[in-house]
Amino acid sequence: MTMRTTVGTAQQLHLTRAARTAGEAFAFDEPENLDQPSRTRKSTTLFWLGLAAAALAALYFITR
Repeated sequence: MTMRTTVGTAQQLHLTRAARTAGEAFAFDEPENLDQPSRTRKSTTLFWLGLAAAALAALYFITR
């Protein structure tokens, strides 16, 4: 018959605590709201489209 000890439980507790501490080192708050990146993406796309339109208009008037 083997004796039951709490070594396994203490070791598991230590590993759990170490994993939690290590996980907290890499944890950061990430916003759940996804509307902001899509707004930023839309404004960036509009900016590049406007810049392309201005470049095409300038090219048209230069070569005319």
